[in-house]
Amino acid sequence: MKELSDILSIDLLRSIANCRRLKIKQLNALISLLIKADINFTLTHTPATASEEATTSITIYLKPNVSLTIDLGFDAHAMIMY
Repeated sequence: MKELSDILSIDLLRSIANCRRLKIKQLNALISLLIKADINFTLTHTPATASEEATTSITIYLKPNVSLTIDLGFDAHAMIMY
């Protein structure tokens, strides 16, 4: 479980999990760190519809039966594009 400890100790991951307004550069930085560390992950985005808000989630796979998912629900003003 060293990978879990390493991932959870990343300040960036904690700030993303606890923030109400995600900056695109934070998400891009997390993706870059996961790629650099060769950690398996998926990023899923579902666009908004007339009845549903857009959602984004990132799942980080640590072991065959262990994963960490962060759901990033947001309205039109919650994601900052810089």
